[in-house]
Amino acid sequence: MQVIYQEGESLLHRLNPLSKVVAVVPVLLFVALTTDPWLPLAFTALASAVIVGPARISPGTFWRLQAPLTISLLVFLILYPFMVRAELFDHTPVVLRLGPLALYQGAVLAGMAAVLRVYAMFLLSLIFMLTTEISDFIRAMVQQWRFPYRLGYGILAAFHFMPLLQEEFRLIQAAHRIRGIETHGGVRVHIERLRRYLIPLLTSAIRRAERTALAMESRAFGALKQRSYFRRFRFSRADYLFILCFWLLCLLVIALFLLNGWMGPLSFTKEL
Repeated sequence: MQVIYQEGESLLHRLNPLSKVVAVVPVLLFVALTTDPWLPLAFTALASAVIVGPARISPGTFWRLQAPLTISLLVFLILYPFMVRAELFDHTPVVLRLGPLALYQGAVLAGMAAVLRVYAMFLLSLIFMLTTEISDFIRAMVQQWRFPYRLGYGILAAFHFMPLLQEEFRLIQAAHRIRGIETHGGVRVHIERLRRYLIPLLTSAIRRAERTALAMESRAFGALKQRSYFRRFRFSRADYLFILCFWLLCLLVIALFLLNGWMGPLSFTKEL
């Protein structure tokens, strides 16, 4: 999430991280139960509008972050109608016939529903991930949701290690190139190169973990049940207003689909 997070001063960036969780998670769970393609499509449009609008994420950045998943889902959508069991959809009209293969309308709609459901859930998650720094999220959970602070700060330390280990990995690669170690070849060469990378990288990770543990121990980390905080996280009026407005928008979309008969049944299981 730290990699996806985009720095900014938008309204959503200033909100309490937990308010975004409260607002998004119920809607995300509801979308997971949908069986038709049109309601997830509406939530896709709503999530995109929130990300580009109140979150102030540029369209270019937004597209770059979702492009890999979009391409993967398009490939899945093309293959899905040919992978499902024909007896599930042979009662629906045939859209296209390629020799022995028949493309049924029901299979196409089921594929669209599966793809758009995943896509909508991903975009709804981006509302939180793009505007929330992991450290703020952990601290808010520790302060407001009584998340164990020993575990919380351990997770924070792990996230802080990631960029350090990435930099360490780049240094190891550069050192190997300077020494003229072979970088091209078959599978065996790649496995051997990976082994050379992993040993110093693992050694560095263990050393950093030991130093962090000693530093925390020397400061009596975990000795007290309660800690003092420089920054306190609380729900403000803006947080409650965001939750209310987001839920009202989502309820309006659902009501519109219900009144017009566009919404399919909800289901905990999806037939494939």
